Amino acid sequence: MEACVQDAKAWLCDNGLVMNNNKSQAIVIHSSSLRTPTSLTRVNICGQLVKTSPVIRDLGFNVDANLTMTSQVANVCRSAYYHLSRIAKIRDSISTTVCKSLIHGLVTSRLDYGNAILHGISDRHMHRLEMVQRSAARIVRQIRRGDRQSMTTILRQLHWLLVRKRIDFKLLVLVHRAIYNGTPEYLATLLRRHTPPRSLRSAGGLLLEVPRVNLERFGRRAFACAGPTLWNKLPRNIRENSNITQFKKQLKTLLFST
Repeated sequence: MEACVQDAKAWLCDNGLVMNNNKSQAIVIHSSSLRTPTSLTRVNICGQLVKTSPVIRDLGFNVDANLTMTSQVANVCRSAYYHLSRIAKIRDSISTTVCKSLIHGLVTSRLDYGNAILHGISDRHMHRLEMVQRSAARIVRQIRRGDRQSMTTILRQLHWLLVRKRIDFKLLVLVHRAIYNGTPEYLATLLRRHTPPRSLRSAGGLLLEVPRVNLERFGRRAFACAGPTLWNKLPRNIRENSNITQFKKQLKTLLFST
C-alpha cells in the first residue's frame, strides 16, 4: 500500500502537483457483502499514519467505501433543495429567464458535477436526484405540486434531459473525445476497438470491446465497461461523426427521442 502511495506521489510530481500529507484521506473500497471487514485501519502516507474512513471527500465529491454514492446523493439533494427553497420565495419577483439562470447556477450545476461517476447507482438514489430536477422545473414553470401535468412534457419544453440521460450524455462525450482526440490519456487507454476474429460487417462500425466483469457495482459501472456499452448502442452514423459539436447535437436529439 505504501508503495502505491509513493507511485501516486511521483505521478503527481511529474504532472506539476504536490500531495498534501496533512490533508490526505484514506478509504478502503470493498463490497457490502464482505463478511469479514478489512483489518486495514491506517495507511502510512509519507511517514504519516492516516486513519481509513468510510467516506472521503475528493475534489468536492463524496465517495463511500461501498461505492453506493449515498453520501454524495444526500449532499447534492440537501444543497439543491436549500437553494430551491430560496429561489421559490422570490419567484414571483423575477422573470423566467432569471429563474432559469439561478436554477442552472445553483442547482443544475450540482446535479451535473462529477455525474459520470453516478452511472449505475440504485434506482432509489436516481429517483431522489430526479425529484430535485422536477422540483426545479415546477419553480421555473410556476406549477403547483397538485397540478396534474406531465413532467416529461415540461422537461422537454425546458429542453432539460433527465438526470440519468445527462449522465449517459457525459459518459458518451468522454468516450468520443477519448476515441477521436485521445484525451484524456488515462481514459483513452481504457478503450479498445472491437476486432472480430473474421471479416464481419460490424468490423467497420467503430465498435468498442466490452470487458467481461463479475461485479455489478464495481465492474459494470467502471468507465472501461460502461463507456463501451453505451457507445455500442448508438446508431452508426452518430458513432462515426468525428465533429464533437455535431456529435453532441445528434446525441442530445437521440436522448430526447428515447
